[in-house]
Amino acid sequence: MESKLFWREAFKIRAYEAGVDGRVSIQAITNYLLESASNHSTHMGVSVKKLFKMNLTWVLSRFHVRMYKYPHWPETITIETWPVHKAKLFALRDFRLLDSKGNEIGVASSSWMMIDFKARKPVAMPDFIEALENKEAGRTLEDPFERMPKITRVDSENEFHVRQSDLDVNRHVYSVHYLSWGLETVPVEIWKKYRLADVEINFRAESLYGDFVISNSQSEQMDDRMIIIHQLKRRKDDKELTRLRTTWRLK
Repeated sequence: MESKLFWREAFKIRAYEAGVDGRVSIQAITNYLLESASNHSTHMGVSVKKLFKMNLTWVLSRFHVRMYKYPHWPETITIETWPVHKAKLFALRDFRLLDSKGNEIGVASSSWMMIDFKARKPVAMPDFIEALENKEAGRTLEDPFERMPKITRVDSENEFHVRQSDLDVNRHVYSVHYLSWGLETVPVEIWKKYRLADVEINFRAESLYGDFVISNSQSEQMDDRMIIIHQLKRRKDDKELTRLRTTWRLK
């Protein structure tokens, strides 16, 4: 499986990436996943830097992360990732997360679009992406990325102002910030009693410097789990930016 279409990278958990319990945060986990995807894209010759020369860039459309265990600082996490499938407008990439002993501690799947950088609109996936499929490795998380549910009531709300430091190389808000803003509406009681086990994100529109973003959430008890639906909107025009669904299990 060691080939151009398979990537393995280790990340040592830093002190600033751990939460109050000393375990790695979901934001740090997501950063590891995106960093490994970026590094693998560079290795395969389809990096953002190279695509910029063609007036193209990658943007993340859907992301699903399922965690079985959160290692402590300063342990090491190894990410394995590969491109799974290419469709007309989307390319799928999956991930496996391993602890320092090689045990699987999580899996993830992602869907990416390619956009015209100047027009800020999706384009058909270029033909050269066709060869970048690792069918041998298969899927780690069988998610068809169906439409996510809408909020029907607001249980918690917060607001955020987009700063320069929130922007990435595509000049819009970096994807992990939406996750952080969504999680800020989760009640403290849930953080104390439950552990985040599953994160599903649907990126629907971009947010730019100076925007005010409203984060709403709705919580539902499901047996021994808490299911929280999140929605992030731009205040000035009520444009929906992101939907999230997080699943929390008893500690």
